Amino acid sequence: MLYKTEDKPDLALLIALSRSTQAVHRRSAVIFKESDMTLAQFAVLEALYHKGDMTIHQIIESVLSTSGNMTVIINNLEKENLVQRHANPSDKRSFLIAITEKGREKIATTFPKHLQDLKKCFSVYTENEKEQLIRLLRKIK
Repeated sequence: MLYKTEDKPDLALLIALSRSTQAVHRRSAVIFKESDMTLAQFAVLEALYHKGDMTIHQIIESVLSTSGNMTVIINNLEKENLVQRHANPSDKRSFLIAITEKGREKIATTFPKHLQDLKKCFSVYTENEKEQLIRLLRKIK
């Protein structure tokens, strides 16, 4: 056996966290698909909608993605006229990514559905349990 009995709770916790995250992402993916978006595309549009123009690096940090993947996501969003690039006045070597009006409309119709589903998904927890779970998970570094 590769692990000891005392390792079992740590492995079980990792599996529970992973399965929970996957379950929430599967639910969300259905909503995003209805709006012709992937989870990653939604994350980018949502970040730009709520935080304003950002560099690709800032978007990557905000949505916890990789740089290679993010370039493809931005290119696809740009092809659909959901975002646009413009020169970064503070750094001529980079671009700022901005959400377009079409992108704003798309996120404005999809985001409330996403919030409603999250409310339904997490309704198994009391508000106190949600706060406690957040506190506990933030301990992981």
